[in-house]
Amino acid sequence: MFFLQKNIPAVKLVEAEGTYLAWLDCSALQMPPQKLDEVITHKAKLWLNDGAKFGAGGAGFQRINAACPRSVLNNALVRLESALKFM
Repeated sequence: MFFLQKNIPAVKLVEAEGTYLAWLDCSALQMPPQKLDEVITHKAKLWLNDGAKFGAGGAGFQRINAACPRSVLNNALVRLESALKFM
């Protein structure tokens, strides 16, 4: 996702292999999983899947569903950028 590279460089996209579910590596933000989930849920007002729920290796990751119109995905990424801007 070019948007991430340009606007939220601390969040890296994990390349998906044939799926519409993408993993966002947010570990560079150095936030505890609960805090990251809180920021995404309450500040960005997004409902992503907290990677920590998938096991210890998922801490610092969020799963986003990209099976939606590009405008919806772009709106979600803009909200994520705004929520993380002052972190």
